Amino acid sequence: MDPSCLQYCMTEAQRDHFEQQGYLIVEDALDDDMLGQLLEAGDRVDAEERAARGLAPNALLSKFRTIVEDDVFIELLDWPKTFPLIWDILGWNVQHYISHLIYYPPESKSSVDLKPGGWHQDGGRPVPEMERPQPRLSLKVGFWLTDISEPERGGIRIVPESHKEDHPPDFADAMQVQVKAGTAVLFDRRMWHTRGINTSETTRKVLFLGYSYRWLRGLDYNLMPAEILAKCSPIRRQLLGDGVDVKGWWQPTEEDVPLKGWLTEHKGKEYVERIGQKQWEREKWEVPGG
Repeated sequence: MDPSCLQYCMTEAQRDHFEQQGYLIVEDALDDDMLGQLLEAGDRVDAEERAARGLAPNALLSKFRTIVEDDVFIELLDWPKTFPLIWDILGWNVQHYISHLIYYPPESKSSVDLKPGGWHQDGGRPVPEMERPQPRLSLKVGFWLTDISEPERGGIRIVPESHKEDHPPDFADAMQVQVKAGTAVLFDRRMWHTRGINTSETTRKVLFLGYSYRWLRGLDYNLMPAEILAKCSPIRRQLLGDGVDVKGWWQPTEEDVPLKGWLTEHKGKEYVERIGQKQWEREKWEVPGG
């Protein structure tokens, strides 16, 4: 990776906002060139999927495992303005676990219930099966490919601070994220959220990338195709689930997690130890015997 991405590491203000509110908005995350490439690739995938599934032009398209559909999607894995925030939140033992492209064409106001529903937390079976309070486990980045700066454009609706609650929140406290195209929105998978209503004249287009700890299985893949891994850097291979030894997902070696070595070289050992110890404060917790 280009070390210039280190300028986008998380600030204390960003950290405090994410920890307290459960989300973070990164304006101008995508430049015009990258946004154009993503739109071209996304439009192609949308057209192919609609043809293959027989979807009508006005039907919602939800496409998982998008990461393998175009090289430009892989570029987002370690995107300079978002990836440093990922490792500052989750640490260096991190992987990509899901990619989700959504194209939501406009609906007429007479055909939809204007009260958004479908409130949920991400995570599948861990949501009902894990003890409370639940750990973070993962987060998502939504790359907005179209403008959702107006409420009728279907922007994601969230309940800030709900990632810290052990029961459904008061949805009257919800807010609608309203941002321009090229913005990235990070959010904790425990935060309650849903899709807004699109009654505008444009299709709402967004690509979500999810990141989790490496000891979790990927949600929309088990093994990445060899031809995809072959064209990736060591850090991208780590993010796509590659490893050296089967034990490396639980007890990673330096070869399993090249991101750790890269951060050690460019940020130092103390920084790497700090982001790799999310649940422990060394000055308060000391384990006798090491």
